[in-house]
Amino acid sequence: MNKGMPIRQFRNPRRVGAAAGVSIIELMIALSVLAIAMLGSMVMVVMGMQNDSKSRTDTTATVLDQEIIEKFATLKNYPKPGVINVTDCALAGANANQHQASIGAGAGATLYTAGTAPMASMVGDIDWTAAAPAFATAATPGYAMLYQTCSGELYEVRWNIQQISPVLSLLTVSSRPRAATIMIGAVSQSRAVLYARPVTLRTMIVN
Repeated sequence: MNKGMPIRQFRNPRRVGAAAGVSIIELMIALSVLAIAMLGSMVMVVMGMQNDSKSRTDTTATVLDQEIIEKFATLKNYPKPGVINVTDCALAGANANQHQASIGAGAGATLYTAGTAPMASMVGDIDWTAAAPAFATAATPGYAMLYQTCSGELYEVRWNIQQISPVLSLLTVSSRPRAATIMIGAVSQSRAVLYARPVTLRTMIVN
């Protein structure tokens, strides 16, 4: 054997092709796993955004309900005919700044009954499938209103008052967001909302 001659090694082309094929399959599997993981992450992000939006709208609706309840609860010699003023952040339009919220006994928005409620727990809640009462404005009293928040969101609020005894009345207030057209600078933009369940509060008022 000649020690001066270099030793050359030859690879089997079949083995090289097989190794390359395995690498491509592994790459495809890795990409598939990555795509599934990214899809799952996107779903989690969307769900988080929806939950955040729902929490924000529920909080605002609860504050609106509480505002109506507190205004009615501070009245003396209740019930009595008349109105209370509810001020929002609207700067123009029919609901500019102030609403004349109607006061009365046994009047207001339609309530669910045992025959109309989708479930027993909703009996006595505001029936949002029924037509809304006339909206209260700065000049016209009513048992519903379109309330605009200072961030431009629009909420519909409905209430009902029932005198259940000579000394007690039941006040039911319900709110939920609505689509709104707002002005950003000189540009008019439509702010759509996803379906949101109304937030309902009740309180007993001593007459």
